[in-house]
Amino acid sequence: MAAIKIRGIVLRFANYREHDRMLTILSPEYGRVDALSRGCRRPKSPLMPASELFVYGEFVLYRSHERFVLTSCELDDTFYPLRLDPYRLTCASYMTSLCQAAAQPGQEAKGMFELLLRGLYLLSYNDEADPLTLVTAFLLRFADTMGYRPRMRRCAHCRTPLPEEGPWRFDVAAGGFCCEACASRATWPVSMEMYIWMCRVLKNPLSAQTKNGASTLFDMLRRYVESRLETPIKVSRLLP
Repeated sequence: MAAIKIRGIVLRFANYREHDRMLTILSPEYGRVDALSRGCRRPKSPLMPASELFVYGEFVLYRSHERFVLTSCELDDTFYPLRLDPYRLTCASYMTSLCQAAAQPGQEAKGMFELLLRGLYLLSYNDEADPLTLVTAFLLRFADTMGYRPRMRRCAHCRTPLPEEGPWRFDVAAGGFCCEACASRATWPVSMEMYIWMCRVLKNPLSAQTKNGASTLFDMLRRYVESRLETPIKVSRLLP
């Protein structure tokens, strides 16, 4: 099979044998791509810079025995500043772990790719971005991108319109806000300020967000998204 070029972001790597690594790459056209970076751990290997977490660039691959093998990569960014801030590094790792859990081989993932790329740029180069608030906004936009935007205007149980002035409660299992009559002890209270923030995030591209109950909303949205993925993301235990 002829070599193919894909633009992608390294979501994960695992050391393999003595000198190799297995890479998981997110591509907008091909979704999740697993590739062998052969010999990248040898001294002075030209593939080593392309075989690290968060690397973004154009990867050249060819198929060998039903496996993709990396031959070269033109780097666009390594998001090096993340490695200088442990908390931002943890937030970025959580973002990539979500994408790894959701992306499927051979399935287009343009929206997910663009969202992750934007999130990595903001975490790396925007000092004004609060990391926890940014990753909370990422969770909400990620849910929307994956097709499970929370119900915001009508009760997730009885479908009646929700009052404009609240109070609001969020039901993770039902997938959105619910009215007082349908609310249970398992639901999450959400203030008007938080509700307005969520609406604004869903209407606009991911950007540097101001703090706004991030800790509460992060835990709520983390449970919501991970329940839809049916996959617990271990790195989330280190947040907030």
